[in-house]
Amino acid sequence: MVAGLAAAAWTPRLRRAFISLHRWIGLIAGPLLALIGLTGSFNVFYREIDAALNPTLYQPLGPERNVTAAEAMRAAAAVDPAPITSIIFPDQTWPVWITIHAHGKGGHAKLWTTMVDPSNAKALGRRDYTDSFAFTIYRLHSAALLHDWWGKELVGALGIGLLLSALSGLFLWWPRPGRRIWRSMSIRRGVSPQRLIIDLHNATGSWMLPALILIAVAGIGIVFPNGVRPIIGLFSVATPYPSPKAAPPAKEAPMLSSDQIVELARAAKPGLDIAVLNPPVEARNTWRVLFRPPGADPALRSRGAVWLDPWTGAIVHDRTPDAMSMGDRYVTEQLWLHNGATFGAIGRLLVFAAGFAPLALFLSGFMAWRSRRLARRALLR
Repeated sequence: MVAGLAAAAWTPRLRRAFISLHRWIGLIAGPLLALIGLTGSFNVFYREIDAALNPTLYQPLGPERNVTAAEAMRAAAAVDPAPITSIIFPDQTWPVWITIHAHGKGGHAKLWTTMVDPSNAKALGRRDYTDSFAFTIYRLHSAALLHDWWGKELVGALGIGLLLSALSGLFLWWPRPGRRIWRSMSIRRGVSPQRLIIDLHNATGSWMLPALILIAVAGIGIVFPNGVRPIIGLFSVATPYPSPKAAPPAKEAPMLSSDQIVELARAAKPGLDIAVLNPPVEARNTWRVLFRPPGADPALRSRGAVWLDPWTGAIVHDRTPDAMSMGDRYVTEQLWLHNGATFGAIGRLLVFAAGFAPLALFLSGFMAWRSRRLARRALLR
């Protein structure tokens, strides 16, 4: 009896605390969350949008794909001599070879891309990828275009705000005993404009809540891996993403070609398709080969990787699903959970729709808050 009375006394206080938390997150962070949500919806289909905006760069002359990685790299190097940091293999969305060139060093390097026809090894075009429309929207979503000013951390903090807002909203929305849950998830007819706004806010939040929580949790893990990894470690081993090096041979020996690396990687992982090839760089003298499952949604760019010795082709480190712990598999999957690709086309469409929810929630929440403030002022007068 005493415990029940204590709980009854605390409930109003807890509710007022959640109301304040929910309201101020919405008023302060709401506009930025709306922007991050809209750009996130764009990013779900940014590869398709980029291909549609630049058709000449993504249309090979023939259906054949007999050009090898080495031939594509040679064709790209003839157009752009800057170091190649990535070679993206042709897929359903981008059916051409794409080489990424770094103009400069470190985080300030400008990225240029060269598209190579997989049927004849001819360069289809070259462009500044860093300042392209699609990648600019991506940078707006991931770092608010504030790369040098803690932009990534700002977006991560917004993800924490979104999670807190979603959880506090769930507590405030949860129907009281005796009320039907469906009524709290629907928009009723014949109600006042103020009630209609509240119903719209509640319905949007309740229907999109699971997606928003998943997007927020995965996004926080992407931005703050060192903070999330200990939590994951409570359930399974979660190790930092590696950058392994190979020991140079005792005697001078030639390095393997990209085609040889590709063949060795395919032989090592015959059940996976190669998605991206990263040549050795100054900080990592190994080849990194990223894989994806056969027939996977094109938005799922990779699911695991191996690092190969550039002289012998031996696997220096294996981070493919069969070799990873459940914790490392979750860390690897976070990006694809964030954009819905883990669940295929349906998952991507759901995340696309969820990207509009922060805007709808901010507008409806702001209108409800403003209506109540005006009503209070009128009552005081």
